[in-house]
Amino acid sequence: MTTDMQTPDLETKQQIYQMIERLPGERLPDLLRLLRRFSQPDQSDSSADTTLPPIYQISQYAVDTGIPDLAAQHDHYLYGTDKRDD
Repeated sequence: MTTDMQTPDLETKQQIYQMIERLPGERLPDLLRLLRRFSQPDQSDSSADTTLPPIYQISQYAVDTGIPDLAAQHDHYLYGTDKRDD
């Protein structure tokens, strides 16, 4: 049985599915990271540790870039310098 009226949630999900289908494959990992971030508990949850200063909570914003030598070769990736031999 189908109806002409769809719930807003169903319409939204259908729009999301359609956009995912049109998304270039190389962007899918970015979308997955975003969805994982949305699925984490909200920062306003009482379970969040508010006793630590914000600088110690920076790891929650870390993103896996897939670049294994990013820290060691940051000048190369930021400024285009030659990679260092370390």
